[in-house]
Amino acid sequence: MKHTGSICLEKTAPGYWGLTESTETAEAIEITKCGADPVSAPHKGRFVKMENNVRNILPGPMREVFDSIVEQRVLGASNHIAMVGDMIEAVVRRGEDEQRPADQVIDEILAVADFFIATRGEASQAVSNAILLMTHNIRSYAGMDLKEAAPLILETKNSYARTAAEAVKQCVAYGVRLAETMETIFVYDYSSTVEKFLRGLKENGKQYTVYIAESRIIDGGRPFVKACLESGHKIKFIPEASMMYYLKDCHGAFMGAETFYPDGTGFNTTFSDIVCLICRHYGVPLYFLTPLIKLDIRPVFGGRKKLVYDDLKEKLTANWGEDLDRGSVDFITPELVGVEPEFIRGFVTEKGVIPSGQMYGISMEYSRNLRGV
Repeated sequence: MKHTGSICLEKTAPGYWGLTESTETAEAIEITKCGADPVSAPHKGRFVKMENNVRNILPGPMREVFDSIVEQRVLGASNHIAMVGDMIEAVVRRGEDEQRPADQVIDEILAVADFFIATRGEASQAVSNAILLMTHNIRSYAGMDLKEAAPLILETKNSYARTAAEAVKQCVAYGVRLAETMETIFVYDYSSTVEKFLRGLKENGKQYTVYIAESRIIDGGRPFVKACLESGHKIKFIPEASMMYYLKDCHGAFMGAETFYPDGTGFNTTFSDIVCLICRHYGVPLYFLTPLIKLDIRPVFGGRKKLVYDDLKEKLTANWGEDLDRGSVDFITPELVGVEPEFIRGFVTEKGVIPSGQMYGISMEYSRNLRGV
């Protein structure tokens, strides 16, 4: 998701980020706590100073990569996770070339990691969790010679990609098995996991009818069409306004999650709350397909997700005439909404199909493993 607006951070538990607060990044985190906007006076100068300090830690070629994330020239959580991984590797390789102490290299990695957890990670919990996995137990290598530490740091970083791919693969396999008895399904809003699920349905040896809602706020339905065409499904592409009419014919509804809470609340693009109400009305089971990396543990410790809002003026007024005053109309709307657990039949994860009311225990266990506790 695109990161906009102010950042409000609450540290959820000792060691949750797995990072020290002795760097310039800690100053930025303090700036952005409790609603302070990092781009407004008097904080702007301090935030920019922190951003520049973290940027200057990186080897030259990686500064352009850093800028591409900060300036939103490249979008998407998966892309950003991969780019942070590239920065980690670049810092390690430079340390090897210049024979820097392992302690120094680790401090540099954690400063970069802390920065992106505090900024990009606020919009997408998957980014924060992925960085935690890529830097898992990194402090334990501080007393080593860098020749010994470097392979361990890079293996931890590289193992994330393998772990993430396997988690999605298993999640999709459970979803395909779950849909084996269904004939007609509904999907809402683009998710790469849901796309893999739609492609995987071929394994069930039959043709599905797939209802795809347009997901107008981000045109999130269109990307599913190609996957369904290539998989041989029958496709019914519908406007969101007609969902009440068509959902009654479906045996199951599926969507991805931008993030989810341990209590079983799932977040997805605006209008997902309407989908859940329609599903409940008709008794259609609603499933969230998501790997556990999307977990947001903060509510357990009193924190909450800060919703991101978009100005949809350009998108919604593309066909308006010049006679209408756009400046007098409010087009601000949230990117994401939460779907309460009572509306969700289950979360399809790498651990299996978990009823929404039973997500807490699995979430806490996953969080403990994530933080190395």
